[in-house]
Amino acid sequence: MKFFSEKLHMRSWTRCFSVMLMLCVFSGILTSCSGKGFKKNTIDVPEMARIVADSLDDISLSESLYERIPDDQKDGMTYSEYHEYISVLSNMIPNQGRVLTFEIVEGAEKQRLLEAMLSNDPEEYSDLIMSCIPIKVTTTGVRRSGTPIYFYLQTKPDGTVYLNRSWAKSCMDLYAFSVHYFEAYTNENLTDVISLIPYTETAETLPESEDILREKGKEMIRFYTHNVKSDESDYEMISIDATNLLYLQPEVYDNHLHVSSRQVRFRSDSQDVISVVDPIENELKTADLYLYYNNRRTVRIGDHSAPLQLKSIFGDPLTVSCGPVMVPADNMEDGLRNILIRYKGFSITVYGVYHGEDDWTGTLVHFDIYSSRKVGIGSNMSLNDSSWDVLYQYPFADQMGYELQVLVDGEIYKLKIEFDKENKNEDGSFPIRAISLKQE
Repeated sequence: MKFFSEKLHMRSWTRCFSVMLMLCVFSGILTSCSGKGFKKNTIDVPEMARIVADSLDDISLSESLYERIPDDQKDGMTYSEYHEYISVLSNMIPNQGRVLTFEIVEGAEKQRLLEAMLSNDPEEYSDLIMSCIPIKVTTTGVRRSGTPIYFYLQTKPDGTVYLNRSWAKSCMDLYAFSVHYFEAYTNENLTDVISLIPYTETAETLPESEDILREKGKEMIRFYTHNVKSDESDYEMISIDATNLLYLQPEVYDNHLHVSSRQVRFRSDSQDVISVVDPIENELKTADLYLYYNNRRTVRIGDHSAPLQLKSIFGDPLTVSCGPVMVPADNMEDGLRNILIRYKGFSITVYGVYHGEDDWTGTLVHFDIYSSRKVGIGSNMSLNDSSWDVLYQYPFADQMGYELQVLVDGEIYKLKIEFDKENKNEDGSFPIRAISLKQE
């Protein structure tokens, strides 16, 4: 009986221990499933995409959604950084728009997006870019650009999806710079605008002259005040990634009051230096369609001319020659061709009918100045001048490679200026080497 009693006691103790163990395990599960106690070790791509998409749809939920991301997949990103990053991405959503769906982009579309980023971004970002997973977002509302909305998730070497902190911070830095940039023009703050000009990408080295920088600043403010009719709030963020932020300005007038749109791009290089691609074209002034000789206005490109007229102004030419007939006539001698009239240091081309050196007529189509200092285009552009003299008249000629044009009565006139880059002037400018004005 004693043995039986001890055995029964042992069984009761064992049963009790098992029940207690089960209660402890069950209690632990309940605890881990409640509130912040439960968190997956790793979330997959669809779940990470869902968290970001839901944050974009309602940023007030971003904190609770952020908490659902395992620490290893946040890359050290704090909640405040996550909230700011979502705020930046949300600028791609149309006003009052809501997120409807998201799609994980694969195949050819993914390859196209990544290759486009690779073509614009520094090599240092190539590995990070190739680790990206594009997520396409569908929203309510209309995008002026007509382009889809994308954001990007990154993957670790083992394939785990995560939010790269440096990627997000670069996006935030680009956006913050763009806000400051546009506000400088909205506020017409000349000092701020001048300070931002060195960040503008140009084909030529930025002038050292403070006077020219001031002229550039004034011209930029004038353009944003008179030509850009869209409010800053109407600018559309077309796309953003770690090194590129692209905006659409939907309503911009050209010099002929035609409305179109234009794009402004902000770039960040491997040293996190931001630059701006904000092209502004200076239109060739109609006053510069004239050939000046000894400081006197003479003939205008596009006008009709004949030998006696040019001889009375410039004297006898060195040579007169003609090219082959380009537009035949019933009488072959009346066919239209280019006629080259050469003077010392410059030449004039006429498109017309040629019967001899003193017997031709036609339209002035090309002025070419290559060594004479007696002739110039307009009253302020000759071989006596420099690149800075050009920039005083056309502050953004450097952005255009010093090639300007204008449309007048259906005809396009183009001015091209070349410089002697091997002999810099003491003030840092370059001498003008050649000037060409053509009717296209």
